Amino acid sequence: MQKINILGMSLTDYSLREAIGITDRFIGSGSLNTILFISAKILVEAGNSEKQRAWIGAADLIVWSDAEIVRQAGISAKERTHEVENQDYLKEVLKRLGRGKKPIYLLAESEEELEQLENNLKYIREDLNIVGKDAVSGVRAEWDDEANRINELAPAAVISGMRFERQAELVESMKKILNADIWLALDHEMQPGNRKMPFIRKILSKWYHYLFQKLLLEYHHKDR
Repeated sequence: MQKINILGMSLTDYSLREAIGITDRFIGSGSLNTILFISAKILVEAGNSEKQRAWIGAADLIVWSDAEIVRQAGISAKERTHEVENQDYLKEVLKRLGRGKKPIYLLAESEEELEQLENNLKYIREDLNIVGKDAVSGVRAEWDDEANRINELAPAAVISGMRFERQAELVESMKKILNADIWLALDHEMQPGNRKMPFIRKILSKWYHYLFQKLLLEYHHKDR
């Protein structure tokens, strides 16, 4: 465990073993715990938004979806960088859910993205017990109905893959009423299973890495 300061946010970097230990305690705890996957892009956008920084701070566990964050934060252990690059945390959690036949509910923003999310997850772990899935409307008034549909199935895990702002608002709205143990809020840009990233997305990723590094340097300069 290592505390790191990123753009004014005090976040904790947990090793794979530590993060899995925390997650094991979450599963079966009887209350919903949110696990938020964070990329350099998300941090760049949060750097200009107090609201987004508050969402990040409210998560019960932060998981890096981008190894560049680890490097820029000064965490030099190659093993830690490899854990992030290899998506070891997601693989270990899905292994536990699959082996235990734990019921899972999937959420995305469209039917197409929902299908892609399911395919990506099953690419990592074929034995996942997906008991329900839904494309979530952008209308907040309908989110209570969505929560009721999820609660009827009482999943152990909710797994969502959406744009950060929509996802964060959904988590904030449902967290106190949802009957599940964990909510894995995946980074919308992730390629689960280390699938090859599309060329355009790779270029954009490099651009956000540059912006992230630039923001860190500016922040540290102001902080002196």
